[in-house]
Amino acid sequence: MKLQKLYGITLGLLTFISTGCNDDMENFSNNIFMSSVSPENILVKSNIESDERTFQLEIAKPEESDINFTIKVDPALVSAYKDIYYTNDVEMLPEKHYSFSNMEGKIFAGSVISAPITVYFKEINQLNIDKVYILPVSIDNANIGILASAQTFYYVFKGASLINKVANIKENNIYVEWKNPEAVNKLTMMTAEALIRPHSFDHNISTLMGIEGKFLFRFGDDGVPANHLQIAGTSSATNIHINRDVPLEEWLHIVITYDAEAKNLKAYYNGELVTNSPMNIDAINWGIPHSDESNGKPRCFWIGYSYNNERWLDADIAEVRIWNRVLSEEEINAKDHAYEVDPNSEGLVAYWKLNDGLDEIKDYSVNGNNATPSSTLTWVDVALPAKED
Repeated sequence: MKLQKLYGITLGLLTFISTGCNDDMENFSNNIFMSSVSPENILVKSNIESDERTFQLEIAKPEESDINFTIKVDPALVSAYKDIYYTNDVEMLPEKHYSFSNMEGKIFAGSVISAPITVYFKEINQLNIDKVYILPVSIDNANIGILASAQTFYYVFKGASLINKVANIKENNIYVEWKNPEAVNKLTMMTAEALIRPHSFDHNISTLMGIEGKFLFRFGDDGVPANHLQIAGTSSATNIHINRDVPLEEWLHIVITYDAEAKNLKAYYNGELVTNSPMNIDAINWGIPHSDESNGKPRCFWIGYSYNNERWLDADIAEVRIWNRVLSEEEINAKDHAYEVDPNSEGLVAYWKLNDGLDEIKDYSVNGNNATPSSTLTWVDVALPAKED
């Protein structure tokens, strides 16, 4: 009898708890809210004129009837943003720089999320990159409660650096399945460039780029310090040793030019001429079909690889370019040349920016010779060029 009474009491308590929870679930306030995480940063670059973003509104559980809402842009919320993020260095995005696909929307009965609303941003390249602008977008009205803590969403516009992301190729490498190999073959005049930040030179040879036994840029070799760049030709007799230390944890823009007719090679570090040497090799052919180089297959072009997997480069890298002409010292030292060039520049035949965080590495030149890492790249956030204090 006691067991039966205890069982009845326990069952009653469970029923009460379950019913109470269900009542709470049925009666809690089903507010509408912005579903995006705020704020959303948009980087302002001189070469990007327009952009667009979307957002949606949500409710926690479906309703039996449609939820109608309107949105608004409220300049008065600039001060609220300042209070939330402890900053005074912001101003309202001018009205001419944005428009909306719609200022009203609906969450249909039985659903919990609205159709996307698009914000179109225009002429943003005209914004002052030294300023920070915000666009506060709020839920204005709705035929349901509005969740105050998620009522407003902020778009934040900040001046971008020319390079905001780079690839780290430690224990990795990059190859090219040449779609248009003729673009990088029979180069009687050529320039090759890369922007690198080495982290270590702790093995005998660290490869920058090129083809083993043909035309290769590498750090170290027998008799060459591990932190010195060597231009390796077709034999040891054609190799050029740049007798200068390459510092660690500093950005270095390396430019190599070669004139096969004049038999002359030049190298520049951050715009400074560091070698002007005779070199007697033929025209450069870097468009050899890609392979793993096994079983007698021809050596081919790599970034961060030569001969074997032990010759990787422990460095961050960006702005790898190949030209079919010799760049002048004035061109190499032009403002911001190390950080970007026009993809339509005369003689630019391959251009891998390595700045977008994607493992299909786009060739920004007209030739479309995209590159591929052998394994997933590690991407590093940077701000280049560094702003002067």
